[in-house]
Amino acid sequence: MEISALINKQKMQLSYELENTFKSLAYNCESLIGINLNTDNLDRLLHEFIQQCEYANLIYVLDSSGLQLSSNIDKNNISINFRGQDLSSRTFFSKVTNDMPLYMSDTYISSATLKPCISVSHAIFSNNSIIGVLVMDLSLSKLPLIDQQMNSSEFIQIKGDPEIRSNLFNQKRVESAMDKSIDTVHNISNVLLCELGVFHLKLHYASSRATIWTYDDPYNYRLHILDEITNPDICLLYPQKPYPSEAKVTQKQIKKIFSHFYTMRFMDENLYLKTASLNIINGMVGLSFSCDGNHYLPVDEFLRNFEKVYA
Repeated sequence: MEISALINKQKMQLSYELENTFKSLAYNCESLIGINLNTDNLDRLLHEFIQQCEYANLIYVLDSSGLQLSSNIDKNNISINFRGQDLSSRTFFSKVTNDMPLYMSDTYISSATLKPCISVSHAIFSNNSIIGVLVMDLSLSKLPLIDQQMNSSEFIQIKGDPEIRSNLFNQKRVESAMDKSIDTVHNISNVLLCELGVFHLKLHYASSRATIWTYDDPYNYRLHILDEITNPDICLLYPQKPYPSEAKVTQKQIKKIFSHFYTMRFMDENLYLKTASLNIINGMVGLSFSCDGNHYLPVDEFLRNFEKVYA
């Protein structure tokens, strides 16, 4: 599922979770606005609500023309000087209708807390007519969000710095120290992935270094300079581990992948591979080229592209 679809699903779930709470509070506001406007009692109602609502940062009420009736109310303050401001041009006001009484904004960074939040508004009805709008700013970190799995096994191409791309043919690959020992680097990398508990490895060919992530310590990466990644003694640092059953890459494929990294590193003097990564758990290959372009694609697709070239 694409990121945009996951975000929409999250917003739909939040709307479902919050709708009854907003509808109930909007109903309670109805008797305090309109002809019998009582802003002090309205402020008290909103203040009592926000004290009980964990995820609300700010709450206020507008009239049917978009003028603010209540004070700005947060958990610590009732700021009356905001009464009367015109918010009719705001999306959270204009989007509320009889057919769509609840509106939820996109996420934004709050100017007050400097943290992600959303604004939610709900129509206040009297005899099926909108007489006001209830508005709340909600803290994203405290909302009941659902846990969703993002699919990383899709091809992504990212264009790099336009200046670098425009000068592509004015530069040439300079042989790095890793280039001179590339077979040894690939052989040791193969052992690290297949036998020594490394699940993610990134080779920086131009700067002659490697970064790796292990099963035992997945939240920290380890950086190895060339002298370390070309020395078989590095294997003494990592205990033997069985190849993970959940890996999406076979050990046979790993060897092929490194041979194709080799091909792309030396394929052209102008356009060549600068860094390459392999994650055997999610089955993704990452590639960065001299043009500053980046590609992320599943291993199977990566290997099929070479099969087509050599078919």
